[in-house]
Amino acid sequence: MQQRAVLTRGRVLIAAAEVFARTGFLAASMNDIVEAAGVTKGAVYFHFPSKEALAVAVVEEQFAQWPPLVAGIIEHSPDALTSIVALTYEVGSRFRDDVLITAGVRLSFERELVHAAMPTPFVGWVAILQDLFSQARREGHLRAGLVPAATARALVGGFFGIQHVSEVLTNRVDLESRLDEFWKVFLVGVAAEPDWAGTQRAVRRVRATVRRTPSAAEPEFE
Repeated sequence: MQQRAVLTRGRVLIAAAEVFARTGFLAASMNDIVEAAGVTKGAVYFHFPSKEALAVAVVEEQFAQWPPLVAGIIEHSPDALTSIVALTYEVGSRFRDDVLITAGVRLSFERELVHAAMPTPFVGWVAILQDLFSQARREGHLRAGLVPAATARALVGGFFGIQHVSEVLTNRVDLESRLDEFWKVFLVGVAAEPDWAGTQRAVRRVRATVRRTPSAAEPEFE
């Protein structure tokens, strides 16, 4: 029974993410989610008493994906600057391909409509990137005079702006090519010895390794 409850909860959560990603919070209804999940209304309300509770759960699931991903990329990267670049590509691909994350991102931008306490976006990424830029400076890969905290804030603003523009114009189909354009410029501003071609090769190796490694962030449901 416990395993069945876990699977049912996961099924509802995925269905809610699909609906939220497609319609946004305001247009979504519990009936839409019940229908998408293919379970009874009672089963949905047993796990999630309201649409707000479902929205919070989806956003929390999105946030839960990041620590294992960050750890995996850092583990397999040759240096901190490669970790930073690889993170932007891998996070971007999950924004595009993982419905829980796509929905979580949309709900985070619609947080004022939800009227429930949700994790605050962006600040966690700034903290992670500040630490990585500090490490890159210790490794001698950060351009002299740059402040890690300010550099992290600039990168977070740039990355989320790029992904939003890509979402609006192409449903994120062109996100990786936009990131290529971004890094060709940004790397010149932050790297002590910018080498876009070498960085790109290193990032591809890191991403391939991370994708072959089972992640603790994978949901425990089907």
